[in-house]
Amino acid sequence: MTPRPPRILVIGYNALDVTVPVTGLPSVDSKCEVSGIRVGGGGPGATAAVALAKLGAAVTLVTPLTDDPGGDIQVRELTAAGVDISRCPRLAGHEIAKAVILVDPAAETRTIFWSRGDLPCLSGDLVAPDWLDGMDLLYVDGHEPELQLATARLAREQGLPVVMDAGSVRDGTEDLVPVCTDVLSSRIFAGQMTGQADPASALQALQDLGPPRVGMTFGEGGVLVLTADGPRTVPAFAVPVVDTTGAGDVFHAGYAFARARGADLPEAAAFGAAQAALKCQGWGGRGSLPTLDEVEALLANGARRVPAPEIASYPHI
Repeated sequence: MTPRPPRILVIGYNALDVTVPVTGLPSVDSKCEVSGIRVGGGGPGATAAVALAKLGAAVTLVTPLTDDPGGDIQVRELTAAGVDISRCPRLAGHEIAKAVILVDPAAETRTIFWSRGDLPCLSGDLVAPDWLDGMDLLYVDGHEPELQLATARLAREQGLPVVMDAGSVRDGTEDLVPVCTDVLSSRIFAGQMTGQADPASALQALQDLGPPRVGMTFGEGGVLVLTADGPRTVPAFAVPVVDTTGAGDVFHAGYAFARARGADLPEAAAFGAAQAALKCQGWGGRGSLPTLDEVEALLANGARRVPAPEIASYPHI
């Protein structure tokens, strides 16, 4: 393991989240009083950056920021978390992406309404060789395809791991996946990418595209990883759940942190699962992010959930 805190470059998406607690979905044309409405930063890349910083990593984030009130909230929150945003362009006259998230704690579900805003994607010409100086790992989420591809190629030339949070197939995904070293798929991504419906077959086909380490997340159902000995299930951790918003983003952040410290695929997946579980005990994508000590304690002593039926038959790690 690396003795110093890992240094990680994150390139990805940011948004503004409005989280509303509900009991079931409201009926049409009704008013519902709720216990509290929370406003804060969101988005896969930006949330992962904050989660990494909470673990103690030295994090540099590259994402387009706006000069509207939502952008102001993001800047304050990222800065307070210790994330270096000096490389983030702040674009005047644009509107930040937003999401309204209805969270039902009793059902352990959330429903998201979102708008992408009008921020343009960043150009690959923006990257400079010194972006990766001293870095241990590059983290991408597929939302800035041109810039992420250019930076990922540079990272691979320098022998750095490139971890991808693969949520869904987008423009540029086919070019980005082969230059990543670690691709962690949602339930749908690998199937969309490869045409394979079976999770293990989809992961094998995904690995055949280039990334040596691949996995698929099933939320509370755990993670399927493809090892040299075949598919293996990493069960999720059993904790009281308040809000699952951002759990996937936090899982990928934990995975990247562990990989930057030298963990192998199953170890990194377990670390990410522990960090994501602890996050789910509080509101919002960033409201209850755990420290490194808290994650390590859950790894050592935490109970596990029953894996999803699709992956329960594989040996557990």
